[in-house]
Amino acid sequence: MPFMNPGLCGTCHHCQLVQTTRSVFYLCRRSKTDPRFPRYPALPVLTCIGYQKVL
Repeated sequence: MPFMNPGLCGTCHHCQLVQTTRSVFYLCRRSKTDPRFPRYPALPVLTCIGYQKVL
């Protein structure tokens, strides 16, 4: 499987990695409460108003 750089999603507190046997998806958990955020954003995400770095 080729590597896809997720951009900000790779280090965001609100990102949940969803893996299947053939694919990897980056789920934005903010999408559950705020319609401005897509459930599965197009990668790489370079800017995001909801980004919070994982501590």
